[in-house]
Amino acid sequence: MKLTRRLTLTVMVASAAVVLAAPAALAAPSAQDQSWMAAAHQGNLAEIAAGQAAVAQASTDTVRQFGQMLIDDHTALDANLTAAANQLGVTLPGSPTPEQQAELASVTAKTGAAFDTAWITVQIPAHRATLAASQAEVANGTDQTVKDLAAASTPVVEHHLHELVAAAPDYGVPTSVSAGDGGQAAHSGRGLGVALVALGSAAAVLTGWRLTRRRA
Repeated sequence: MKLTRRLTLTVMVASAAVVLAAPAALAAPSAQDQSWMAAAHQGNLAEIAAGQAAVAQASTDTVRQFGQMLIDDHTALDANLTAAANQLGVTLPGSPTPEQQAELASVTAKTGAAFDTAWITVQIPAHRATLAASQAEVANGTDQTVKDLAAASTPVVEHHLHELVAAAPDYGVPTSVSAGDGGQAAHSGRGLGVALVALGSAAAVLTGWRLTRRRA
């Protein structure tokens, strides 16, 4: 009887432990977390491939050095990401997106200076998109491990972007769009000036009319 009671208590304690552990074991990263992990992994794979292409095809040392930097940094980022995905039970894609693959194919079809220009032209918006996605994960993610991964990747991507933007003018790559002297901004400015002049003229006429009436 005592043995039976002990076994019963042991089973009850073990069952309670399983029930208490079940929520933690079953808790999976949110859809936001999993989406970021998949996109970040594909981005890392795309950047590694782009880096390899730059090392092999670039006509300048600057672009070759950029390529090696992408290989080194995104390989390290992806190693941490893949380890976390295995721990969290998240399945990652096996390759970059079709769009990323097509974009790289378009760049690698070029040679010499044209390759360097096309490579930097593609990398700037790609890094901006990656940075925005990581910042969104930090702000909106729920799994702390995933958020930490996104936070850790942010300064790395920011550094890449800073270096790419700094080098862009040397390759004839625009990094921003200016309103310049034309366009809607210029027309709006001229319209405001005309309106202010007209308002001032009307005020002067009204003041003169009032003075005339007083004298009369």
